[in-house]
Amino acid sequence: MTRNVGLWIDHKNAYLVWPGENRIQVIASNLAPRVRSGATRIGGLYNQALDSELGHHDRYQHQLREYYENVIEALRTADRIFVMGPGEAKHELERALQKHKDLRGRLLKLEPADKMTQRQMAARVRRFFMQELAAQP
Repeated sequence: MTRNVGLWIDHKNAYLVWPGENRIQVIASNLAPRVRSGATRIGGLYNQALDSELGHHDRYQHQLREYYENVIEALRTADRIFVMGPGEAKHELERALQKHKDLRGRLLKLEPADKMTQRQMAARVRRFFMQELAAQP
């Protein structure tokens, strides 16, 4: 039996919907909020505000990579993956999945989706995989 999983993802949380098991797994990103400064101050020999902003950006990118690796680790047992969500997180996850040779062919589709309740997520995932089964010869 194939293990299907639907994933709703943004930069805050990932919801893995396992329709065969009637379970939803939540993975929190625990990302520190992005720091955006309006203007940089120039003081002394170096622009310390800019250095601080770059440090925050590097830390944010590292946390984001760690978050995607946690999601990918949870997806390892899935045979077919359907990903949905708002914004860029689904595309960033797709790029992270491409780095894992064993998972490359498992991603079926990316789809834009607004904020959903867990019941709406589960219904959308079930509907997607029912359509997939109907489309197969």
